[in-house]
Amino acid sequence: MDVKPRIAALIAQLQQGLLERDTPARLALLAALSGEHLLLLGPPGTAKSELSRRLHTLLADGAYFERLLTRFSVPEELFGPLSIKALEQDRYLRQTRGYLPEASIAFIDEIFKANSAILNSLLTLLNERQFDNGSERLEVPLVSVIAASNELPEGAELNALYDRFLLRYRVAPVSDQAFTALLTLNQGYQAPPSELRLSGCELAAIRTLAERLPLAPALVRLLTSLRAFLAEQEMTVSDRRWRKVVKLLRVSACCNGETEAGLFDAWLLPHCLWQQPEQYPRLEAWLQEHIAADPGFSPQLVAELVGSWQQRLAQDADPVLPALNEQGYQLYLDEAGQPVTEREGFRTRHNAAGEALYRQPRLPDTSFTEQEIRNLGGNPDQYVPVLEPYQRPTALRPRAWPAAHLAARLSQLDERIGELGQYLDWLTQQQRELEPRLRQHLWLSPALGAQARRQLEQQQQALGRQRERLLVLRRDFAALPVEA
Repeated sequence: MDVKPRIAALIAQLQQGLLERDTPARLALLAALSGEHLLLLGPPGTAKSELSRRLHTLLADGAYFERLLTRFSVPEELFGPLSIKALEQDRYLRQTRGYLPEASIAFIDEIFKANSAILNSLLTLLNERQFDNGSERLEVPLVSVIAASNELPEGAELNALYDRFLLRYRVAPVSDQAFTALLTLNQGYQAPPSELRLSGCELAAIRTLAERLPLAPALVRLLTSLRAFLAEQEMTVSDRRWRKVVKLLRVSACCNGETEAGLFDAWLLPHCLWQQPEQYPRLEAWLQEHIAADPGFSPQLVAELVGSWQQRLAQDADPVLPALNEQGYQLYLDEAGQPVTEREGFRTRHNAAGEALYRQPRLPDTSFTEQEIRNLGGNPDQYVPVLEPYQRPTALRPRAWPAAHLAARLSQLDERIGELGQYLDWLTQQQRELEPRLRQHLWLSPALGAQARRQLEQQQQALGRQRERLLVLRRDFAALPVEA
């Protein structure tokens, strides 16, 4: 099922005539494809409702519903009026035709103005796709809800509703650079032809295919690293939300024609995990550092690994055994650092200030520093150093290791070098394939693609240096003495 060309055409259709709305347009379509909901946070007049209306035109079937909530809104505005005939028969039923329970795409403005009378029914409808109408719980055809708000929810009772929106995006007015284009914009929206629109059966097929996609090991490590980062930032994400995020990543990869959900599908993560808008820049910065690279091979992690091997080498090469000459006598180091068999030697005595002391042969019991000799008008050549006996340090030799010990060390190093070499080859392949992948990718923005390119280059250079260090370490381990 090759839906990528159709998805690409629908993205272009959704974006036509909208300025600086590429990301929310892609998020809205992806929300519909995966059966999730999108929250747009921002001031009025920023094309939030227009985006929702356009999204409905991309589907082949289903109704559209739109409503603005206030603090005085009643359930009838969303779920339909009570049936008079049913009340006459002592049944509590709503006439849902034309209201939210029968819509496939819905836009709810100022959603956090909802009161408790609306809230409970809305939660069940958004999450379980079910609506309690009287004594019956009915399945609803809802595909996705786009909600808008000028403010974040206040009060714990709205947290559950806030959590139902897996995708979140903060919409701002167009920038100064696009203001002139906004003033002169005269392009109207053209709904897509019927052959491009997605039916409910096709949406279900996409989700079924997406469920079968595996997660790339690099993506699993990325999500694990991200969870640790969120804990450091004191940003809490529920287990249910992580499961929904994985579902979204699979749909992203499936629509892009991938055989597994990989690192590039992680572009979604900053839009799924923030609770407060000020948290988004931190998530975005983290993603830009990891979007193209496997966290298991981060330069910092590999450098720490190489450092640990450097410590092992220092321990194994530590000279801890006394050195012997050919006759078997123990060796000591003289003043020049040369091996000698005499344990005791003589060296020049120094005073507390570290200055060498000298004596006049005619005055053997008196010592002078070189400066004192010059101050007295004497010639230092007529003086000899004052000598004192000392114990020479033992000359040491490296410890010899069993052959099995060194073989195990070399085997482990070869394994690490091989893994790093394979990853460097993978980085080279990623760089080679990056340009065509970015041109054909449905979701990645050009800015994120450029960051991925820089990251691949920087990581390849850093890890190449670490591999050279590992090769030097292997050479030094191989040169260690082996027991006879």
